Amino acid sequence: MQRRTELQASDLYQYCDPDSWTFSSTAELETLPTIIGQERALSAIDFGVNIDAEGYNLFIMGPAGVGKYTMIKRFLDEHAKHRPKAKDWAYLNNFTDSQKPWVVSMPAGQGNQLRHDIEAVVAHLETELPQAFDDEYYRGRMRSLDEAARKHRVRLFGTLQSEADRKGVVLLRMQDGSYAFAAQRNGEAMTSEEFEQLPAHKQEQTEEAIADLHEDLQHTLLELREWERDNLKKVQALNDEVALEVISKQVNKLKHAYPSSTTLQQYFDAMQNDIRDNVEVFVKQEASSEEAGIEDSLLKRYQINLVVDNSQSHGAPIIYENLPNHQTLLGCVENMAMMGALVTDFSLIKAGAVHRANGGYLIIDAEQLLMQPFGWEGLKRALKSKEVRFDTLERIYSLVATVSLEPEPIPLDLKVVLLGDRHLYYLLYEMDPEFAGLFKIVADFEEHMPRTAGNDLMFARMMASTIETEKLLQMDRSAVARVIEHSARSIEDSYKFSLHLGDMTDLLRESSFLAGQAEAKVVSQDHVQHAINLREHRVDRLRGQIHDQIDRQVIDIDVTGHQIGQVNALSVMSLGGFSFGQPSRVTASARFGDDNIVDIEREVDLGGDIHAKGVLILSGYLGTTYAADSPLSMSASIVFEQNYGEVDGDSATVAELCALLSSIAGVSLKQSIAITGSMNQHGDVQAIGGVNEKIEGFFDICLRKGLTGKQGVIIPASNVQHLMLRQDVITAVAKDKFHIHAINHVSDALTLLSGLDAGERNTDGEFSVNSFNAAVAARLQKWADVHRHEKEARAE
Repeated sequence: MQRRTELQASDLYQYCDPDSWTFSSTAELETLPTIIGQERALSAIDFGVNIDAEGYNLFIMGPAGVGKYTMIKRFLDEHAKHRPKAKDWAYLNNFTDSQKPWVVSMPAGQGNQLRHDIEAVVAHLETELPQAFDDEYYRGRMRSLDEAARKHRVRLFGTLQSEADRKGVVLLRMQDGSYAFAAQRNGEAMTSEEFEQLPAHKQEQTEEAIADLHEDLQHTLLELREWERDNLKKVQALNDEVALEVISKQVNKLKHAYPSSTTLQQYFDAMQNDIRDNVEVFVKQEASSEEAGIEDSLLKRYQINLVVDNSQSHGAPIIYENLPNHQTLLGCVENMAMMGALVTDFSLIKAGAVHRANGGYLIIDAEQLLMQPFGWEGLKRALKSKEVRFDTLERIYSLVATVSLEPEPIPLDLKVVLLGDRHLYYLLYEMDPEFAGLFKIVADFEEHMPRTAGNDLMFARMMASTIETEKLLQMDRSAVARVIEHSARSIEDSYKFSLHLGDMTDLLRESSFLAGQAEAKVVSQDHVQHAINLREHRVDRLRGQIHDQIDRQVIDIDVTGHQIGQVNALSVMSLGGFSFGQPSRVTASARFGDDNIVDIEREVDLGGDIHAKGVLILSGYLGTTYAADSPLSMSASIVFEQNYGEVDGDSATVAELCALLSSIAGVSLKQSIAITGSMNQHGDVQAIGGVNEKIEGFFDICLRKGLTGKQGVIIPASNVQHLMLRQDVITAVAKDKFHIHAINHVSDALTLLSGLDAGERNTDGEFSVNSFNAAVAARLQKWADVHRHEKEARAE
């Protein structure tokens, strides 16, 4: 059975044939109503959106750029059109307890109308109430009350004065408004000197009269106060009657306009009573600036705070919140500085995204939600209680004891859609016990789609849709084919293409821009390739530096000759979305010892766990292949030369094994052939990642040092399906200037690198003569014999 194959140029790239299509450009293609390749996710979304049950919120998972937001937004836009409009929500002043504002819901658009209607009522009252209190009818009734009060006062004091005259005493009104009595002579009050000249009995008689009159005065004043209180009540009743006639006329308009809301009817009654109690604010014509501020504040208490206005919506609301912290999600009660203190009222209640999305859908990026303080806990609390409260964080977490508003909670009817990657979903599922109960629907987005004739055409239609949406230049079919090929290379799979819409859209934009600069009417394959080349050029500075270091032999890489215990392994470096391959020299040294293979990278903390696992697998292969019936009396060390960063992954396991076996056998290996691949303990070679970049990385070095026609790369056979190599590599292979070998077993690699037959065990359990494995086994047997002799000597 053939286990290794030298690949032909046709094996290195799966072309997309533009001649198989009947269209000339994307302008002829019908656009797509949805994203392709996401039938599973679309079915889950459809189910999750339509089911009306507790906890059936959605988590849309998949990597960034696959169109999660685009698809869910497009689906919800269409779905929401057929859903009823969400309600308007407003907060009203509680006139009896301002700390606990009322909440009221109204049909969409009615909130704005109510606000305008109340503004109109207040404006009318500001005009009509002063007029009512300046009306001749009102003033005539007030004059009647005043005249009756005056006459009663005159009568009371007239009676008192008559009694005083009869007793020879005069009633005096003092400057401070009080009353006093004094003896009189000829109708005039006597002075104290004149009173002292009266006979004693006359003085005594006058003092007794004054004392009696003081008693009468007290009764008169008491009766007068009672009368004034009654008169004040009559005035107040008149004012209330006049005011209520005007107020009720206006407020009844509101009550008749909104008959179905019990809350509003109660509010209008309370509003009417409060306006009546504060009617002087409406009647007062002129006020100081300070008084005007107080009056404005008083008038504001009758307005509504429309926290959610759905008057402009069409169907159920769809809200995307890009900063999902506690305040932006659940709203807040703001404060206002006034006279050195922070004050608040119902008008400073501000809605959050949850309020605006109530009755519809709220879309949130899950990672952003978890990064923002307190947002996740607040959202869960609202979903579990099915209501949203304006609770401050200070109160929730008992940080400070402050007096604030306690608005009525708003009932919640909401579907939440979280967007995130798979890792985040499974992390939340495991770490948060409430998550699974709240987000019962998961829509898992595909990342790849098979390359078939039908799917390629669907991809082309998706490109046409993007071109129309982004208003880009149309693409000819050669450009479409190049985009599909690039999409396949981006996921390292020649039989699939990527569904990463973000990357595709960026490439379409850049290609269109370059075509526009060239004054082309349509985008061609050359424009797409130019855009790809520019992308690479913008980020390949580090690769250029590494190539320069290799050219100047600062980094030692041999691409010709033979070396014992040395092989060129291949690795991939990824920085900022750009990946490139580079060869790394792996060396190994083996000697007599006690079954110990030292991974130098691991010893100095530069090797990762997966790399350490690969070395242990290598050790297992050595033991089972060469020392199944005898001790492995060997010590060895393996290292990536001139490596100063962390090494991880097992893609160099085959290279490390070849270097180690070369050192054991003393057989040199070709430096013109680089190798990549992982392996199991049986020596089977397994697929690795970054195969295109690794091949191209070694090819670039060989090209810079000079192609000899003998250079090449060994890759796992299972990676052939992933090959989408650059055109210059394909051309070099076609001209027999560069070679790519696909292998299934490490023995194939040994044969290719050493030029010797790897060798297989015969019926006697011995490797074939003059084979690579025979040389390895002989050296290991020699060390085992030494180990046995030493052990026997110690025993003697």
